[in-house]
Amino acid sequence: MPTRRQILLSTAAMGLAGAGTLPGCTRESPADAAAPGTLRMRVWDDAAASAYETSLEAFTRKTGIAVEVEVMVWDDYWKQLPLDVADEALPDVLWMNTANLAGIQAGGQLLELGEIVGDQASQWEETATDLYRIDGALWGVPQIWDQSILLAHHDLVAGADGDASALTFDPGAPSDPLRELARQITVDGEGLHPGDEGFDPASRAVFGFGSHPDRTAVLGPFIAAQGGTWQDEEDHFVFASSEGVSAVQYLADLAADHLAPAGTETVADEQLCQSLFLEGKLGLLQTGTYDLHTVREGIGDSFDWSVHPVVAGSDGPRPLVHAIAALGVDPDDEDRAADIEKLLAWLGSADGQRPLAENLLGIPAHRELHGTWQKAWEAAGVDVSALATVPDEPALPERGNRSAEGTGAALATIGQIFQGEESAQQALPTAQKEARAARR
Repeated sequence: MPTRRQILLSTAAMGLAGAGTLPGCTRESPADAAAPGTLRMRVWDDAAASAYETSLEAFTRKTGIAVEVEVMVWDDYWKQLPLDVADEALPDVLWMNTANLAGIQAGGQLLELGEIVGDQASQWEETATDLYRIDGALWGVPQIWDQSILLAHHDLVAGADGDASALTFDPGAPSDPLRELARQITVDGEGLHPGDEGFDPASRAVFGFGSHPDRTAVLGPFIAAQGGTWQDEEDHFVFASSEGVSAVQYLADLAADHLAPAGTETVADEQLCQSLFLEGKLGLLQTGTYDLHTVREGIGDSFDWSVHPVVAGSDGPRPLVHAIAALGVDPDDEDRAADIEKLLAWLGSADGQRPLAENLLGIPAHRELHGTWQKAWEAAGVDVSALATVPDEPALPERGNRSAEGTGAALATIGQIFQGEESAQQALPTAQKEARAARR
């Protein structure tokens, strides 16, 4: 199975130090049925539950409807979900990601939200909202969204006379701005760069770019920037296109040419590139806004770093965007359904989402709160102004039933490309077949 980091199943709520939890929240198991007149809402993150406490207290004062929030750890969340679907024991409102949306929607227990939210949906980021449409119908109220970003170690980039604000790559060219900057940043124990006589990759003290088989941060954006896509409009895996092969081979070649950490090491340790960046040993890390908390806390005052758009290809910069949404469950009870609809409308409002934005939990789905989120990060010492504009044509996360299983099946084979065992031309079609087979 893929990790949540690999397939965009994470949220910026992860890693928020000192986050509290709601009184009475459960961690490991679903809550008992809520008291009469009380709604149940389930999330997978303590920090989000703490932020929701402020939001839902205001909701209760306004409507008189009480809401209990239960927190279930990530693995248990997805193990419990199909059991609750089978037992018709789902909470009234629950968090969802795109990889699992189709499966639960097919169970027929969700509320279709188009008429419930009405014009309210026009206040949300369209990119995040559209991720929760199936055949034109809306099934989720987006809460927060994340996008891929490029982080730069200021001193390492400046020392190489580089500029990380608009980097590009071109697999068809002998070199390109990304490779040139990564080469100038990379040095071995003697201060030599790749290509210099006597350069020793085994003694590298500083690495250029964090190229590794991360679906969210690297594979998705690079394939899309080259003109390819992970899935087509019918949700079939199609990443083994000529564009996909070109992009993945380019990424693997960065490691083979010593401009990135060795593929054998990054496949074995998916956190290696992030660890090197935190240690000040990596100049350029392509990751996502979901990792900003970890980076800020891990670096502290050790060195200056900055946030930039992802590396652009022939189709420009194509950050991968995903979102977490709140889904409503049909209770087959008109009075309770009315209460659930009020809660969903609140969760889609600026007042309902403001505590999430103020606590830096992902980028807020409500457009009115983007400035609030940006100012909150500035107060925390991080300039996110490079993300002020919502991507026009982002890469998309997994969609469709068992899409997470499909990506998970593919990633092991894709790892062989980075390890130098096979070329992308050879291995990517195999990975695509494995991805499609895993969905059956």
